[in-house]
Amino acid sequence: MKKSKVIICMFFSLLCFTFALVTSCSTDSKTDPNDEQFDDGDDDVTPVAKPLLNSVNTSNWVLMFEDNFDGFQPTKWTKNNSAKSRAARPGIGINQWFWKPENVSYRDGNLILKSEKVGNDVLHCGGVFSNDLFEFKYGYIEAKINIAETMFGTHTALWLQGDNMGNVDGTGNDGAEIDVFESAWVDNFTKSVVHIDGYGASHRANTRRWDAPGIHEGYHVYGLLWDENKLEIYYDGQFMTRYQGIWVPQVEEFLWLSTGASFGGTANFTLRNIGDFTEAKVDYIRVWKMN
Repeated sequence: MKKSKVIICMFFSLLCFTFALVTSCSTDSKTDPNDEQFDDGDDDVTPVAKPLLNSVNTSNWVLMFEDNFDGFQPTKWTKNNSAKSRAARPGIGINQWFWKPENVSYRDGNLILKSEKVGNDVLHCGGVFSNDLFEFKYGYIEAKINIAETMFGTHTALWLQGDNMGNVDGTGNDGAEIDVFESAWVDNFTKSVVHIDGYGASHRANTRRWDAPGIHEGYHVYGLLWDENKLEIYYDGQFMTRYQGIWVPQVEEFLWLSTGASFGGTANFTLRNIGDFTEAKVDYIRVWKMN
């Protein structure tokens, strides 16, 4: 009888232990609504940005410059500040225009380049450039931009500049102004231009017009592929035009994003009120090294 009681007690203790263990495991496995269900330690990993290109293998490219424009980064950009008026556009009623630092701002993850009518024939614009901060030779540039209103008398531009493009040698080997695009027209097209040998008597320019469907509505992606043999222009991932030979720089260049007084010849600037403005918005700019 005593032995039976001992066995019963042992059995009851084992049963209680088993119940407690199961209950404990079940409770620990529950997930609080405020807890992360999966925590694999990679929350801070940012996906690597890929270029928007439809006909080029970019799998081995390395991102070497990026700005998503959450705020001004003085290690990447300088804000333009004109000491004197830039080239007048009397045909559309703009006799003076200037780049002003206060016309550069940041909003909703965008670089904002404001063009404002500040006088009857005076326009203030915005621009940033990377001279002495980021310069490179060869790569792929991509920028997502919503252009400023062209009928206002403003063009939006993505371009590069070489420090020594003023040297005259009959080529752009020592530097060029590369205008990936300048949105100076009111129809659904734009133009790319490469300038070499400075801006004086020896200046030469190669202008290419290309269709840009929807350019005046919303964001579009503008690209430049630059290697030792060519410059290729892309719009929303599609190839537009190509430069070769003397037009291809063989030295480092720097980036430029800006608005300016338009040279397209069509605008109603004179009908606008002082204080009226238009804005270009840049969502991002990236530069990849091509391997």
